[in-house]
Amino acid sequence: MKKLFTVLIIVLIAFNSKATIHTIQVWNGYYQFLPASLTIQLGDTLQWTPLDPPTMVHTITSAIIPSGAATFDYTWQLPADTFFQYIPQIAGLYEYECTPHIAWNMLGTITVIGGTTAVTENKTSTFIIYPNPASNYIHFNTLNTIERCIIHDANGAILLSGNTEDKINISTLKNGMYFIKILGDKPKLIKIIKQ
Repeated sequence: MKKLFTVLIIVLIAFNSKATIHTIQVWNGYYQFLPASLTIQLGDTLQWTPLDPPTMVHTITSAIIPSGAATFDYTWQLPADTFFQYIPQIAGLYEYECTPHIAWNMLGTITVIGGTTAVTENKTSTFIIYPNPASNYIHFNTLNTIERCIIHDANGAILLSGNTEDKINISTLKNGMYFIKILGDKPKLIKIIKQ
């Protein structure tokens, strides 16, 4: 009996040690969850943290979740709270909102796919550009390598390009919508608004 119990403990530790914690940042600046959309494996942990020091009350409230999933409705207890965690137990689409800021479209979605996290590697793909909209600088918060950035308009005309570490000066652009093409180990194309 002791051997069976020991094997069960080892299996549970091995299973849980491979689970990934996915961080979603709560941003006061433009009332956003960053990233606003995320796909994770069943058994992974979601963790909401403040991007900047919380200066107002936010909630992380489940809006639409799969049948049988546990609801969540967490209110930041300012200034003491630094994060909120949730572990989805059922695969499917989870939509959540910040109830006081729903009028500002402070929404997020999580797609939870089946499978075990025990056979997955850490696939952290956190890539955040802020602020968006922006006036002068776009900042990057990423674990990925950025080799080059190209900013073009909706017609594909290249307006700015070059190497960057963690920010781009967009003050010379006219107000409007643009696209940033990030070249590096994980290329991305992201829409930005210059205001």
